[in-house]
Amino acid sequence: MKKNFTMKNKIYPKTYGRRRGRMKKSKINKYMKQLDYFKYSSNKLNTNQILEIGSGNGENVINLSRLYNHHHIVASEVYIDGNISLIHKLLKYSITNVSIFTENCFFLLENLPKNIINEIWVLYPDPWPKKKHYKRKLINKTFIKLLNHCLKKNGKIYIATDDNNYFIDILSEIHESGLFKWENHFPYLWLNPFDNMAQTTYYKKSLKNGRKSYFMIFSKNI
Repeated sequence: MKKNFTMKNKIYPKTYGRRRGRMKKSKINKYMKQLDYFKYSSNKLNTNQILEIGSGNGENVINLSRLYNHHHIVASEVYIDGNISLIHKLLKYSITNVSIFTENCFFLLENLPKNIINEIWVLYPDPWPKKKHYKRKLINKTFIKLLNHCLKKNGKIYIATDDNNYFIDILSEIHESGLFKWENHFPYLWLNPFDNMAQTTYYKKSLKNGRKSYFMIFSKNI
């Protein structure tokens, strides 16, 4: 767990959850060396950007990198095990249009140039269902404002959750912001997975456990 980060006179939420599982020091050292090649840098930004926040094991990042091979895909993930899995796939398939941001995503969002991201993906963020953990939820007013800052005109946000209460919270927060339009607002649409979404580890886990998923698409209001 990291302490609060302060940037431009703002205090952003902590990043909660495990940073890594149990692993040998040699594996961590190997990861750090490989990460040097894929680590995010503002110098890698181009005219077409896609950002995934909480990229997990990287299945959707790999999928997006293939579908949009002329785009730069930024994977924001603090969990080392997930990044190791993603790097393994990047090396295996010789993918070069992906970079990895390993710190608190609020750092990245605030420092991205205005109107630079084409799409933002947030798949199965931790719902923190207990009332005492409500402030830990990723999708809040500050987060939404930062998404609006970096998203291009007509840019899209893709959010998926299998938690009914979080689904309602997300819709409420985004509606109150007035910054985005809910594109797939009919029930038969929000229950269908995104056309370009990979079957991620969390998606498969949700199916296995018989949980209903909700898929939301928002576009930036102009």
